[in-house]
Amino acid sequence: MNPVLHKIVETKHEEILQAKGRSLPARKVPIRPWESNLKTSSISVIAECKKGSPSSGVLRPNYDPVEIASIYESSGAGAISVLTDSKYFFGSLTDLASVAESVSIPVIRKDFIIDPLQIEEAYSYGASAILLIVRILTPKELSSLHSFAKNLGLAVLVETHNKEEVKIALGSGATTIGINTRDLDTFQIHKNLIEEIAQELDDSIIRVAESGISSFNDWQKYKGIVDSMLVGTYFMKSKDIAKDFRSLLSGI
Repeated sequence: MNPVLHKIVETKHEEILQAKGRSLPARKVPIRPWESNLKTSSISVIAECKKGSPSSGVLRPNYDPVEIASIYESSGAGAISVLTDSKYFFGSLTDLASVAESVSIPVIRKDFIIDPLQIEEAYSYGASAILLIVRILTPKELSSLHSFAKNLGLAVLVETHNKEEVKIALGSGATTIGINTRDLDTFQIHKNLIEEIAQELDDSIIRVAESGISSFNDWQKYKGIVDSMLVGTYFMKSKDIAKDFRSLLSGI
């Protein structure tokens, strides 16, 4: 495991120990439909609220997740991803709750989830879905966490980075599979990975392209191959999110 990723996971273990025994708030919003919002006649967009990252630092100094989420929803996003990691991505569970309570489309908690407590938090703070990353879990852990989330009524996006991880994801019961072109060990982008993997997945699977998406050319390249694109950095660096959202889908 990459040293940065290893450090993040170690931090998660520490955070989970500190959070044990804390009471969680009552959920305030219904669980929003996931599949129908992502699997449409075109490529849907999972638009991300992300203040920064370990590799880029702060991406958006004037970060207002509720304002950003409102623009995403009005622009036609199928779902919204909210980074909740505080130490490395400058997010929070408060961000998650604020966004979930301000929009009517599903919101996914994006974090490094390794424990059922984090899934309970996601549910309590209004998420309709969670992210599970194959790279940081054993197959047994992945299956257990996937089942735990589904039993709470949450959808699960299982993130993969190669064909072997896709097999593990499918073995866990995953029905939404993310193909991340950014290798978590090297942080390099493998541009053809999505074409190589997505076309081998059954149409019953919701296929999500992740990382490195920044132009209408990407949308054209993935049309007919994936069901959805998760887009974060492109929007976070934008001076006019609504305009660049339209440009991503139309080239105008």
